[in-house]
Amino acid sequence: MGVGSGTMMMASAAANAVGIAYSLKAQKAAMQREQQRYEQERKLAQLQAIEQENSRKDALNQTLADNLAFQSASGYYDDSRSFLNISKQAINKAEKDLSNIRLHGVAIDKKYRDQMFENTLASKHNTFGGYVSIVSGLTSGYANYQWYKDEKKSTSKWWQV
Repeated sequence: MGVGSGTMMMASAAANAVGIAYSLKAQKAAMQREQQRYEQERKLAQLQAIEQENSRKDALNQTLADNLAFQSASGYYDDSRSFLNISKQAINKAEKDLSNIRLHGVAIDKKYRDQMFENTLASKHNTFGGYVSIVSGLTSGYANYQWYKDEKKSTSKWWQV
């Protein structure tokens, strides 16, 4: 005597549950790798923003030093209005540039943090959905098993009910 159809349906539901559990585990591992990649990209973006900021500060310092050298060679007084205005304009432009660099760095950081949050949320939803699917599959399999097991005991056919 072979295996009954109810037993086969229960075995199928169990195999399906194992497959879903394995898929959940693989999705979780992939999500962790993606989270790590986003974290690395976020830190790299922060480092690039710091490098750009330092480069702009170096350019400002070089501009101020050049202005001072030009002023000393040309005989301007270091407190003359035109010299102070030139230096002030260079400082104002550098401050705007630095603020834009910082703003851009914050925007990139926020983009990566938002993506990491969305991935965490999606992972939780996938996990919950997977467990619901496992329970649903096992319940259906057990119901089919009971149906076919009880059908063997019954002498009437389904159309005779």
